[in-house]
Amino acid sequence: MDHDAIHWEEDLRPFARLPREPRHSPRQRAPAWIPALASLVLVGFACLLVAAFVNNNRPALNTLALAPTATMRIITPTATDFAPPTATPYAPPTDTPPPPTPTVLAVSDDPIFVGAQVKVVDTGPNGLNFRREPNRSAERIRSLPEGSVYEVVGGPADADGYTWWQLRDPSDGTTGWGAGIYLRKIVQP
Repeated sequence: MDHDAIHWEEDLRPFARLPREPRHSPRQRAPAWIPALASLVLVGFACLLVAAFVNNNRPALNTLALAPTATMRIITPTATDFAPPTATPYAPPTDTPPPPTPTVLAVSDDPIFVGAQVKVVDTGPNGLNFRREPNRSAERIRSLPEGSVYEVVGGPADADGYTWWQLRDPSDGTTGWGAGIYLRKIVQP
């Protein structure tokens, strides 16, 4: 290679960077943070518009039927005492009468009065609240089971939208108040 045949300055001149003249603008340039802030505000506004569009055009959550989740229950056996079966001894038939059937007390929608016997009805599994005073906020003595019979010893008293009757439990003599809508007068046969 002949180094004298290469003219380095002339060959590289088209690649040389020429100095630029400074730009003269009639107005003052804005600081860099102003366009950055404007861009950030525009991007945030665009995100809000997209979120509003998506929320307005998706199905309502209450119309979606959620699939039930599967649950697994593991039952572990517990040890119990084993009693072998035993034979029931033979009892010859006897001429004794069958036990008496319990009498079913008939109730009516007749008005309740002091001295009458009433039966607790239509209370469901929880029974009738037996309270110290004739109102719903009074202390609860206990729950009277459905079908039980009590004697009316006082009343009526109106409170909390109910008519209350004072009842006496014949088994232990406890007195308390019960709402009349759950009481029916017993009809004597």
